[in-house]
Amino acid sequence: MTNEIKAVFFDVDATMYYHNIHDILPSTRAALKALHERGIKVGVATSRCRYELNNTPSFFRSFPFAGIVSDGGALAMEGNKIISAHYIDKKIVERVIAFAKKHQRTLRYSTIDGDYFFEKPLQKDKDIFFQLYLNTPVIKPYANDDILNLLLYAPNAQDTAELMEILNGISWVNHGPVLEINAGQIDKSDGIAALAAHWGLRMDEIMSFGDGANDVQLVKNCGIGVAMGNGCDEVKEAADFVTKSIEDDGVEFALRHFGVI
Repeated sequence: MTNEIKAVFFDVDATMYYHNIHDILPSTRAALKALHERGIKVGVATSRCRYELNNTPSFFRSFPFAGIVSDGGALAMEGNKIISAHYIDKKIVERVIAFAKKHQRTLRYSTIDGDYFFEKPLQKDKDIFFQLYLNTPVIKPYANDDILNLLLYAPNAQDTAELMEILNGISWVNHGPVLEINAGQIDKSDGIAALAAHWGLRMDEIMSFGDGANDVQLVKNCGIGVAMGNGCDEVKEAADFVTKSIEDDGVEFALRHFGVI
């Protein structure tokens, strides 16, 4: 199977991007270069929106990625060309906004053009965002925008029933203090599937790496799904292979294990 791998997709945070040093490890850089040199397409599959990738290390910003899946799978791009885009139903958006206002929750949204806070965020949530991405969204009230992805900060367990009723039939992932919301049942593997179809590839010709709960379908639906050793239990159970942790050169280890590089 490994000889058939024609594309490899990587989650960003805690898979490629090591937050302890806010950089990509040398072994991961070398592995990505080796894939590219072998003619294997290298892609990104992240919950970050495309503008949250602007503050990544220069290596990431200059690397010739074949395609980027962002917003948890809602947007798939090849260079500046949109291959697929899925927007959250505006009625759902309005209900989530009403929920956030009622419970005084920080709410961030992303569009094709940028990422924004609906209104002034709680300082602690703004700090969390900056610690992760080294930037923060500007404040821009909702104006009937086409929204790809929502992040709702610190949903209270007591309000879960109300929120789940609002999100009935909608794709969402609970990241502890943050709820990630996408259109319909969209996940990262949908964006990869759109790029694969565009390239004329099958999903079983694709290898993927992830560490979080929003990577479960990513590792399930590709030919080889790899969970990082530092990943959550859910993604490890779904993966074909659990590699070493990011700080122990897990990306390179798995690629060599399967003979892809």
